Amino acid sequence: MASPTDNLSPPPAPSRVYYSLGRMLGVDDFQADQDYHRGRLARALLQLCGTGTLMGLKVTVPQLWSPGTYYPAYAFVYDSSLNVQVNTGAAGISGTAPPAFAAAAGSSGNDANGIVWTNQGPVNPAGWRSSTLIGYPTAIIDTNSNIQILNVKPNLTTGATLPVWNTGIGSTTADPATAPTAWICAGPSTLEIAVNPGVAIDRVGRIIEVPRTVCIRVQPWLTNQSDSDLNAALHAGNILIDVFATFVPCTSGVTPCFATNDNYSATDAFSANRLLDSFAMQLVLRTEANPGLPQDPWLPTGAVPTGGITASVAAALQQSILSVNSGASAAQPFSPSGAVPVEYPAGFDLSSVFLARISLPANPGTTGNPPAYFVNRISVNNLSRLFIYPPSLVARSLGLTSGAES
Repeated sequence: MASPTDNLSPPPAPSRVYYSLGRMLGVDDFQADQDYHRGRLARALLQLCGTGTLMGLKVTVPQLWSPGTYYPAYAFVYDSSLNVQVNTGAAGISGTAPPAFAAAAGSSGNDANGIVWTNQGPVNPAGWRSSTLIGYPTAIIDTNSNIQILNVKPNLTTGATLPVWNTGIGSTTADPATAPTAWICAGPSTLEIAVNPGVAIDRVGRIIEVPRTVCIRVQPWLTNQSDSDLNAALHAGNILIDVFATFVPCTSGVTPCFATNDNYSATDAFSANRLLDSFAMQLVLRTEANPGLPQDPWLPTGAVPTGGITASVAAALQQSILSVNSGASAAQPFSPSGAVPVEYPAGFDLSSVFLARISLPANPGTTGNPPAYFVNRISVNNLSRLFIYPPSLVARSLGLTSGAES
């Protein structure tokens, strides 16, 4: 009788880099070393933290009022009647509920934290005209596509030549020279999507760092979409647009070198900036019949019961971890389960991080025509994304405090 065969594959033999004295290392050696450490960091972040937003990356529409948003002095928003409402008060963060915007041109309404919205009326379609009497209040669009509001009461006779418009929010422009602060810039008139600075971890554990506000002009983007796609993206009276952040790896960089010209006083002979990855923001029309939203992989575990973590609860949590179908690896497109997260359209980068869903109210277009959409009623759902909760936040929510203000 033949001896039984061991069907278990032997484990891989342990191996590590062993440097030999006097042997020169090549470019591939250093590249492999970087790849190893980056890969281990990504693996640790993914398994310990999961995927999603760690901080910031709030998606807003600057030209429409949004709760908890910073508005500098003289920033503007459109109200539901497309009037230009300008913050003539202090710079501050808006409240949690929409303010009562003044309906009459020239009147004001209060928001939170010293913000005061003053109605400038709708944008004057005639724009700036030379040697013309213009009454207060008036809002126009300048040659830089910025909103400019009249700063002279009760009226102004414009100059003979077009002013050189200042473009910073709150900056003034002379018109004519005898009126040095005739116009105040309130910001870009074109509807934009703004993604605030922040940090996320993508679905393969890479860190997406966004160090500055990123703006995407919505109207030109919509114009570039096909009529059929816009109609297909119309769901229950809304065109659905999703916002994704995608990791963009560094493919080349600076080459380390020693100081030149005998400058031996240099303390840093090599480049300090070892690596600088980037990111991309993408808008995606959701033309599928039922576009999904990100699913929390830990949702089936439920809340902690009143009695605390009992033995049965602990066993259930352990089984969730052992199943490979729960937790941080549940929706990994590269996991053994092969599950593809529901928030991705076909053919999209499965490592991208979902940030928000935008709903643009619209009426269906007739045959061969795009839908008629209403940009002044656009809304953003930032809470449908996956969040990563820092341990300090979890500790504070459990009542653990630290510091002088605790």
